[in-house]
Order: sequence, then C-alpha cells, then structure tokens
Amino acid sequence: MKKILVTGGAGFIGSALAEKLTENKENFVVVVDDLTTGELGKLPKPAENFRFIKCDVNDYNDISEIMLSFQFDYVFHYAAVVGVKRTQKYPVKVLRDIEGIKHILSLSKNTGVKRVFFSSSSEIYGEPVEIPQNVYTTPLNSRLPYAIVKNVGEAFLRSYYKEYGLEYTIFRFFNTYGPKQSVDFVISKFLTDI
Repeated sequence: MKKILVTGGAGFIGSALAEKLTENKENFVVVVDDLTTGELGKLPKPAENFRFIKCDVNDYNDISEIMLSFQFDYVFHYAAVVGVKRTQKYPVKVLRDIEGIKHILSLSKNTGVKRVFFSSSSEIYGEPVEIPQNVYTTPLNSRLPYAIVKNVGEAFLRSYYKEYGLEYTIFRFFNTYGPKQSVDFVISKFLTDI
C-alpha cells in the first residue's frame, strides 16, 4: 500500500486530488490542512484508506509528528496562503510558507519519501517580458510575496534533488477554477507518476 500525504488537502485542487487518490484502495491518503482557507466539506468521504489531520505545515512540531509517524511514500505539497486579496493583505504570512516548504523537504529527505509534488504557480513569471512566454527562456521576475515563495520553493526542490537525490515534480498552475470534474480530468493525467 502506498502512503501519500496531501498538504492543503481541504482546498480546491488538494481536495480533488485527495478524492481521486482515495479511489484507489491501494493508496492510504492523509490530508493535512490548517483550514485557514480550506473547508472540511471538500474532503473525501470517510474511508478506511483516508485520514484528515488538522495541521499547520509551517509549524515544524505539527508536521514532523505526522511525517515521522506515517513514513510517506509520496508527498503532494499544496498548502499555501492563497487568494489575491489575502496574499496582498498579509505578505508576511505568505512568506511564512517558505518554512513549510523547508519542513516538508527536510522531513521528506529524512523519512524516505520517493517524490515530492509541489504546487507552484504561473505567478513566478511576473509580468510578461516576451510573448509567447516560454518555460525555458522567459526570465522569472516575480515581485509579489506569493510568487516569490513559489519561486523559492522551486529552487529548494531543485537543490534537494541535486544534493540529496530527492525526486520532485513541479506543477505551475494557471488560474484554476471551474467545476470539480475539470480538476479530476487534469489530476487523472498526472497520477501516472506514482
């Protein structure tokens, strides 16, 4: 049985991901969320292969107890302060998400996680300097704290891979919205990595 952690799993994308993962009875899925913006009503239905734990990943004691107890195979790190107005009103709170990224990566490295999946954002590109934008040549010129955190997160992932061999996948989401079914389709496409 694969043990999978989804941080921020009571949010829009995280909850759809958790629900899709629990459909496979060979997966044991643990969702953590501090419920700042996530909602319990979005979580998958209770099942033997699913567990929800209220947790702030930016608090090392909270997340370390969970990761050390379960020894996950895979981690989907989707926890973050989100929402344009919220991220602009609370920039310091946004920057605290860097701590959560560091906690997740350090604990993943030390507990045998095979791969970390990271929720980044198109915001890391900032204002376009070339059109069309190209993932390999467009310079990253993020100025907002939210975008800076995502950019720093990507740098941490690349560094943990280079130094420790921790495998990763980065998703740069672009304005996710719509019915849950559209998210389910996208999720089905990338679950081949696990």
